[in-house]
Amino acid sequence: MEKSPSYDTILSQIGCKSTKSRKLIIEVLTKTEIPLSAEEIFLIVKESGSTTNLSTVYRTLDLLESKGLLDKSVMSDGKARYKLALEGHKHHITCISCYKSIPISICPLEALEKDLVNTTDFNITGHRLEVYGICPKCKKGE
Repeated sequence: MEKSPSYDTILSQIGCKSTKSRKLIIEVLTKTEIPLSAEEIFLIVKESGSTTNLSTVYRTLDLLESKGLLDKSVMSDGKARYKLALEGHKHHITCISCYKSIPISICPLEALEKDLVNTTDFNITGHRLEVYGICPKCKKGE
C-alpha cells in the first residue's frame, strides 16, 4: 500500500509554509467524505482540543483553494464548502440535502475544452463542473 504524503510535504509541494492551522485544516478535510464549510471545519478543530481562529480558517481555505489543493462549491444554502483535491482533476456530484459528494470518473468537459482551444485560441488553464442532486438515501427520506 502506498503511503500518503505528509501534510508538510503537501504544503511544501504547493509552495506554502507548514503551519499548525494549515495542517489541522488539511487533516480535518482528509478525514471527511463530505465537503465542509469553514464554520464546520472551525468547530471540528475546536472540538479536537486544538485552537485556531475562524478568520484563520477562512484565510487558509482561500489560500489552499488558490493553490489548487481544495475544490470549493457554493451550495443552495449559500455556504461555500470545501473538499481536498489531492487526486488532481476531478468533478463531483453532490447531494443538496446531506452534502455527500461522489467523484465522477470521467471529465465530460475534455472535448469541449479542446473545441474551445481550437475556436478561440485561448490557453485554457482549468475548468469546473458542479453537478447537484439528491442522493438515493435522501430520496428515501423525502
